[in-house]
Amino acid sequence: MIDQNTKLLGVVGQNISYTLSPAIHNFSFSNLEINAVYLSFDIKEDKLRRAVDGLVEVAKGLNFTIPYKEKVIELLDEVDKASEMLGAVNTTMGRKGYNTDFLAVKSLVQEKVNSLDEKVCLIYGAGGASRAAAFALAELGCSLEIINRSKERAEEVADRVRSYGYEAKVVEECREAYVTVNTTPDWEKVPCNGSKLSIEFVYKPLETTLIRASRNLGIDVINGIQILVRQAMEAEKIWFNSSLPDEKVLEYLYARKLIW
Repeated sequence: MIDQNTKLLGVVGQNISYTLSPAIHNFSFSNLEINAVYLSFDIKEDKLRRAVDGLVEVAKGLNFTIPYKEKVIELLDEVDKASEMLGAVNTTMGRKGYNTDFLAVKSLVQEKVNSLDEKVCLIYGAGGASRAAAFALAELGCSLEIINRSKERAEEVADRVRSYGYEAKVVEECREAYVTVNTTPDWEKVPCNGSKLSIEFVYKPLETTLIRASRNLGIDVINGIQILVRQAMEAEKIWFNSSLPDEKVLEYLYARKLIW
């Protein structure tokens, strides 16, 4: 029931009718008995500043998605260390920014592998998701190889990673790596290359070529919906210091046939 004590939260983006965030968070709030509602705010870029200025004053917290994860930083008062490294924010509370994409990848990988020291991790793509994966994996000890259609953009990611003291370089051909990550929409073109762990950011479809091939070869996987749910639960910890287990949210999404 919505009343005078109901907290407002939501996701800000553009052309985001596909977003699962309202379903995820409203389910979680209901189960945690948190008096809050989570909405989707589809905002055109020329209205972003005015929308953010108003929303941060009235909302308990916000998420930011494409194409505003970088643009929102200049509208905030401060950001955490991860957001500063990545140059991207996907969660705010008040006028402080956080990056729970980074937290999601790092924590999920830690649950799968003991150590990435002296291992090579190969990342396809050079956008915001690529930076989240790059810094998460670099902090766990691996050296990074980045491959992207635009070599210039790949070099920008590698330079940013190196500027914080981590190892990263751009490569032009697929090579075998301990961890293979796809952060591009071209999910049909990414091979698993004998990796020990494959990470896929795409969640529609859930069974991409990389995920299917990896499972057929007995390679462990982290799929896109696991990343989406984990980053959402990390955001709820920031807002309310509480969250549901990932498994309960995933069960709900499957039961409602919101993922396939």
